[in-house]
Amino acid sequence: MAIGTTNVNLYSFREADGPPLRAVRIDVTGLASGNNTVPHGLKDQAGNGVVPKSVGIEPTSNGTFYEYQAADATSVYVNVGVGTGTTCSIYVEG
Repeated sequence: MAIGTTNVNLYSFREADGPPLRAVRIDVTGLASGNNTVPHGLKDQAGNGVVPKSVGIEPTSNGTFYEYQAADATSVYVNVGVGTGTTCSIYVEG
């Protein structure tokens, strides 16, 4: 099963002396047991990928979920325990 994502913008603002800050909830389906790569879609004003400042994972099905590798400019890396749920929400801010 392919991973499906739906991004929901939570907020976006600009600090007086810095770049814009954006928070997104990513509703994820179709995760497989083991390591999964989930695109987060955060971009700067030039359209380049942004490394999230923070990542939070909220299970929406039974199971164990954790970030097995630090997020990069394109993806969040989520591990799902064997024989457990396949859906979660991921919160990223960047």
